[in-house]
Amino acid sequence: MIVSRELAREQIEGERERVRRLISDISHQTKTPLSNVALYTQLLAEQDLTAEQQKLVEQISVSADKLTFLIQSLVKTSRLESGIVKIKPKPGNVYEPVAAAIAECKSLADAKNIKLSSTENTEPVIALYDLRWCAKALFNIIENAVKYTPENGGVTVAVTEYEMFIRIDVTDTGRGIREEDLPKVFGRFWRAAESADNPGVGVGLYLAREIITACGGYIKAASDFGKGSTFSAFLSKV
Repeated sequence: MIVSRELAREQIEGERERVRRLISDISHQTKTPLSNVALYTQLLAEQDLTAEQQKLVEQISVSADKLTFLIQSLVKTSRLESGIVKIKPKPGNVYEPVAAAIAECKSLADAKNIKLSSTENTEPVIALYDLRWCAKALFNIIENAVKYTPENGGVTVAVTEYEMFIRIDVTDTGRGIREEDLPKVFGRFWRAAESADNPGVGVGLYLAREIITACGGYIKAASDFGKGSTFSAFLSKV
């Protein structure tokens, strides 16, 4: 049994390494072609085009951006899962990654006239997390909230301190999530049927969960369909 378990472990590690190499190769081989597509699309957009031609050029640009984002997300996920990237939680003020994520999402919110607000940063709230990766996880959650909130809506980020942990809530006034879909929202590549009109590839929340888990915390979602959702990240308090 011990030998069997060891062989199974080696097989799993081998599969992970092959997947990592495959994704790395895909990323490397597609980088130059995608850069060329972006460049030529930009040059084409500067030409004297009809309205219909301009629309087609914009669609090419959007598709290229989507593919680039997908590949980058796959690479990050692969590195996390294979252990190449090490998340190293250490004590820090939770408001730091919160502020960084909000600042990065501000232009997205402003473009839709969405009010993006957060609780006042009064006293430091110390928890265990990796600053760079935790900020990335919170950005993914906040960006997702902004994406699915209609124009003139609101997204609020709140930090609550408890005896054993810190909770970070991201609440939006978007379309919400159906009850039967809540267990699926953190799945890789999963998107709700009604989300087809929104940009995205379904890896942002999955990556957020992996990061928060690697920091020793966990993440959950709650929603009132048609009214909005709340995504909550829990980090260990120091």
